[in-house]
Amino acid sequence: MHKLNIDYQKIKLIPATLNDYPVIQNLARFYAYDMSEYLGHEAGWEFAEDGLYECIDFKKYWEDKDSFPFLIRYDNELVGFVIVDKKGSDSTVDFNMAQFFIARKFTHKGIGRHVAEHCFKKFPGEWEVMVIPGNEGAYRFWYATIKKFTANHFSEYSREIAHFNNSKKNIFRLNSLI
Repeated sequence: MHKLNIDYQKIKLIPATLNDYPVIQNLARFYAYDMSEYLGHEAGWEFAEDGLYECIDFKKYWEDKDSFPFLIRYDNELVGFVIVDKKGSDSTVDFNMAQFFIARKFTHKGIGRHVAEHCFKKFPGEWEVMVIPGNEGAYRFWYATIKKFTANHFSEYSREIAHFNNSKKNIFRLNSLI
């Protein structure tokens, strides 16, 4: 297997315009596919007869002034997307990592960690990162990334979130001002 030597200067977080919406929506199917590895046994994660994973409509992130969608590129190649918003589990949260996707070709190379840290610095304040229970890959990634970024100064808990139909989330809480 060929290992990609990452030049972190070549990682770019580019604000996504409405013209980029179809690209992110297409990537979201891969995002749903990746999550199915951990959640595919649960109701609602059945593989569709047309062979396409269904996913939420991401257009809402362009319609909300408190959402910040970005494309991620490495050396000008599309890598994934990240969406930051201000919809935390309570009013003390400044920013929430709403969506985060790195294509498999680019995982385990430090790109995701670099992008997450860039977001924490770009939007300073009180942060939440929510992970669906059972999504062990995301949980391990966020635990390691946040632990390193904060020098182990973060909290973690589980809670039902009202604006997610009272679904339970594992939540990491950190302050990026520290």
